[in-house]
Amino acid sequence: MSKYVCSFGLPSGNRIQKRKALISCFLNEVAGVGTGDDASRYQYNVESYGDYGIFLKRPTRLNKGFDFTVNVQGVYFKKNRRYSNPSHDDVFEALISCRNEYPDEYDKVRDAIVSIYECNDIDLSHINAYFIDFEGTAHPIQVILLTIKWLFMEQDCAYWNYSGRKMLFKGFSDSGLV
Repeated sequence: MSKYVCSFGLPSGNRIQKRKALISCFLNEVAGVGTGDDASRYQYNVESYGDYGIFLKRPTRLNKGFDFTVNVQGVYFKKNRRYSNPSHDDVFEALISCRNEYPDEYDKVRDAIVSIYECNDIDLSHINAYFIDFEGTAHPIQVILLTIKWLFMEQDCAYWNYSGRKMLFKGFSDSGLV
């Protein structure tokens, strides 16, 4: 697997430029020559927070062109199998866990989600809250917030002709998380 680091130091608040920058990284990939070992596979290390890393993996099992999975190094999701890529439900559960365990801090988490949705650069250092994974381990909520940033980007790439990131944000809103 080839590993790349893409830089996303783009101006805040510009969803179009961020999407173009991400897809431009993907356009530099070398095509595979077949399936299995002959397929090209890529990992993009895009964020870090303490001992945790956020990385994108391509291609996905669904193989939808520019689609990718968002993965968290240092956290496993799902009870029956250990996955590093959280589903939307895993993210919702983490936010609910954080809201329930740290109600006084959750306004900062909510504000961060809105700011990320609006494509603004954010400082996560002032948030002192955690989420509990299925193994009972507490992890900093910043890891989920950075995951949300890249899930929004994934939605923008996969559903650009539709509402993109708005679909996930609406789910947060409908659940009372923003």
